[in-house]
Amino acid sequence: MGAVPNDINIPSPPSYAVYEDKHGNLVNRALNRESLNFLKVIWPTRPSYGRYSVDQYMQRKQHMQDHNRERSMSRQLSKKNDSDVNKKSNKRRQKSKRKSDENIFVGVRPSSSLRSLLRPTEFRLYYMRPESISSFNQMPIRMPLMLAYMSSSGTMHNFSFKQYEHHSGPFWQLVVNNAENDEPMYYFYFQFRSLSSLIKHYKSFAIDSSEGKCEIFPLEK
Repeated sequence: MGAVPNDINIPSPPSYAVYEDKHGNLVNRALNRESLNFLKVIWPTRPSYGRYSVDQYMQRKQHMQDHNRERSMSRQLSKKNDSDVNKKSNKRRQKSKRKSDENIFVGVRPSSSLRSLLRPTEFRLYYMRPESISSFNQMPIRMPLMLAYMSSSGTMHNFSFKQYEHHSGPFWQLVVNNAENDEPMYYFYFQFRSLSSLIKHYKSFAIDSSEGKCEIFPLEK
């Protein structure tokens, strides 16, 4: 017999094998052999017990509905857990990024103090003050923002910044100087909409030199 519709009195095609007996009835031999009351089960009449009875069908239907409901709840819970994990992961990445960005800027320092903070191919931003200040009269009014970089060989370099005003707003530029004559290497100029964009670029930038060493900046001998 077929699935019972909402109105169980409406006949549906049988889902088991039937044959037409000599009286023109659609019957199933197995169901009739199992019938305790020895009355023929003629489609669309359902047997009073067993798999094809209305009670058994309603139980299976309820079981399937419960199963589908549990699966749906499980999927929703899984999605929520995945979402929570992604949110926590994003928070950890953002926290790590903030910490990394905070470590990039090291405050006001003499340039000589940066060597102890850097490892090869690392850089830091700082406001450069004089190496020694013996009195308040020697305090500078302005201190330049600098980028200190340690090359792969351990050599220290200090690069300055420039800021340009365009119609769309200010742009930042790092002035990378030639190691031989301290002249700006103009061909290496890139402009960025923000200082954070500049830092992000150079943190992911690397140059493979002819000696097989990687540098962030194009340092010439």
